[in-house]
This record gives sequence, structure tokens and C-alpha cells, in this order.
Amino acid sequence: MATIKDISRELNLGVSTVSMALNGNPRISKATRELVLKKAKELKYVKNTAAVDLQKGKTNLILLVVNDPARTFFAETINRIQREVARHGYDFLIATTFEGHDETAKRYIKERRADAVIVYTSTISEEFIIENASESFPIFILGRKICSEHVYSFQKPNDVQSEGVNYLIEKGHQHIAFVKGSPYSLGTQRKFKGYLAGLRNHGLPIDETLIFDANGSDRMDGYRITEKIIPHISELDAIIYSNDEIAIGGMECLKKHQINIPEDVSILGSNNSPLAEYVSPKLTSVGSNYSSDVFPMLIDALVALIEGADVQKQIQALSDMPVNMQIAERETVSDRRKNKADS
Repeated sequence: MATIKDISRELNLGVSTVSMALNGNPRISKATRELVLKKAKELKYVKNTAAVDLQKGKTNLILLVVNDPARTFFAETINRIQREVARHGYDFLIATTFEGHDETAKRYIKERRADAVIVYTSTISEEFIIENASESFPIFILGRKICSEHVYSFQKPNDVQSEGVNYLIEKGHQHIAFVKGSPYSLGTQRKFKGYLAGLRNHGLPIDETLIFDANGSDRMDGYRITEKIIPHISELDAIIYSNDEIAIGGMECLKKHQINIPEDVSILGSNNSPLAEYVSPKLTSVGSNYSSDVFPMLIDALVALIEGADVQKQIQALSDMPVNMQIAERETVSDRRKNKADS
């Protein structure tokens, strides 16, 4: 790729003259500017806007780092953040760390390709985040806690997903399996901890044979892992899946094997995504107010921080925001207490 130096050498002009001509500086004559632009086109010169932004010290850009933006949950999250960022007149860039491939995301952070970063994945290490955060380059963390100057964490409680276990037990379920999603997902880790805590709180044993790992977060991952659950179905009252997509894949597998939902086994998803309404039977799912409530406040605070305002009260309000978990009851969980009473 041609550089300003290449154009300078070809035309026997000074580098500063070429640079000013490319940037339309009125000190450069029309003839020289046209000569430089013609040679730039001939050499296929492309302006390095990233370098210009770095020189200016401001990009007007906010970077979001996530593991898998194709997932329904993150698609909704991205849409909400994008709308809030646009409201403030900033641009928005997404870098992914899918299956641990974090080189590009880390390079963008290290090179400060944005004015601030929101990290919503476990793939970027705590050490790397602390090393690169600064007063002029704040980093916001979602889903985990990192304590350091210029790093702002907004972590959901680890045990909130106990609500799913509580709900199933209240419905008379005792033998509850759990399906983990992607190992790179913060949600998988949090929800699994909640599952274990929920069983302990109710005095139920933790059976390792009822814990399954989908090693991914989409429908096919859910289908594949549920094939391994089929031999255990007679031992189960319910299955909790760590997100709705793998739950829907699991439901497809169960139906293929002529296992009735919820008569034979209850299914509980998580995140309460729009997909839950469009499957048959409609998927009961655990969701929260977190995404809809937090992002307007988060982007307000982030932009204020970029622009040098005091955001201590806004940050504290975000940290103190309660997480309200709700069960979206639909058609995939039976009431076993009622069934027993009827029989």
C-alpha cells in the first residue's frame, strides 16, 4: 500500500507539502493539489484514518468486545448499545473473541482505536484490561468484577440464576439436569453457579451425571448435547439450559425422540429471548431487567467520562442497580404437584 512518502518521492515534493495537499490545506496551490491527488490515485494511496485519529487523540468511537454477536441475546444487546451510542453522536465498533480468537480485539484496545471500550466477554484477561486502561481510555466491564483505576465494573450477582432452580422446585421438580453453554460465555459460568447454589439451598444432592456441557451456545450445540441426555430422561424431572438457543435445539432433539414436553420432562431456558415465543411448545425462560435498564445509563456515564465530566454518582447508581429476575411462564414447565394431586 502506497504511503505519503511514496507520493513525495515520485513527485519530488516534501512530505509535508504532500500531506497538506491531501488534506486540502489552502496554503497549497490548486495545481500542486491536483498533481498530488492524481499521483495518489495512480499509486492507490489510502489515507490512514486510524493514525490521524491517534494524532488527534479522539476517534469519536466506542468499542464493544463480545464473544459471539450472532447470538440472539447479544444481537439485542448490541442493538440497545448502538442506539444509545448514536444518541450521543458517537460511532460504534464491534470486535469479537469467538472461540478464544481475541487477537484483533486486543490489538484494537492496545492501539486505542476508540475513545473507550465496553468488554462483555471473559476472553480478554483481567491483566490485559488493567494494563491498558487509563484516564484517557476508560474500560467498562460487564458480567464480571475487575478492581482497578479507570476500569469500571458492572457485575450481575453470581447467584441470581438460582431463581430457575427455585421455580422448578416450587413446581414439584426434584431431579434437575443442567446444560452449560459456551465455556467463553460469562452467562454460562454465572448460571451454573446459580444452579449449584439453588440445589444446595434446597438440600438437594449435586449429581455430576446430570450436568452436561454443550461446548457452544447455538441450537445445534443444544441438539447434540441433548442426544447424550436422552438415556437419562427417565431419571429427570426437568432440564435447565443456560440459554434459550441451546434449549430450543434440545427441544428439537427431544421431539425427534418422541419425548413430550413438558409431560415427560420440563424445559427451562434462560435470557427470555424473543425466540422463546416462536417455538412449539412456547419456551418458559428466566430473564432479567438488566439489559433494558442498564444500557442508557451506562452509555450516558461512558460518554460523560470521555468528555471529562465527573461521573462518580452515575457509576455508583449503575453499580447499585438491582437485578430483578423474572420467570416468563409459557408452556414447557409442568406443575408436578398438581399432577401428583390429580393422580
